[in-house]
Amino acid sequence: MIMDELKIHELFDLTGKVAIVTGASRGLGKAYSIGLAKAGANVVAVDISDVSETVDEIKKLGRETIGIKVDVSKKVDVEAMVKQTVEKFSRIDILVNNAGISITGPTETMKEEDWDKVMAINLKGQFLCAQEVGKHMIEQRSGKIINQSSLTGLVGFPQATAYNSSKGGTILLTKTLA
Repeated sequence: MIMDELKIHELFDLTGKVAIVTGASRGLGKAYSIGLAKAGANVVAVDISDVSETVDEIKKLGRETIGIKVDVSKKVDVEAMVKQTVEKFSRIDILVNNAGISITGPTETMKEEDWDKVMAINLKGQFLCAQEVGKHMIEQRSGKIINQSSLTGLVGFPQATAYNSSKGGTILLTKTLA
């Protein structure tokens, strides 16, 4: 059953809150961004790909938003993302660590560069974003960090060695941060 916007707003009122969503150009990241905006949050849509479609949909909902091109595996990009967000909105209340990739194939033929790329985006990226955003949340004495994982972090699926491992790492990163 799909709830209408009024019911969503009554249950999940995020008016005045600021959310950063990584991996916001499509899929779950786009859905998270729009859902948070429907609940009243202003949203910073982040991705290495173009987020203009997500930003346009958020604006249609009457929320403030900015789109930022970020490689979450690079500390300098993450620091710039946080700086831009704080300059625009003066706060960060929610971080949805959603950016991720999967490179599949047999473990015995996986390239080291592919392993490193998956780990850099899926796990290191979540760490860097949580670390940098967390500094502001500690200072504010409030905030929520949501790390996107997967069932594959608990149950290894064939042909997805790096992805499975990164999602298992996400589960333990989340427990450690908590």
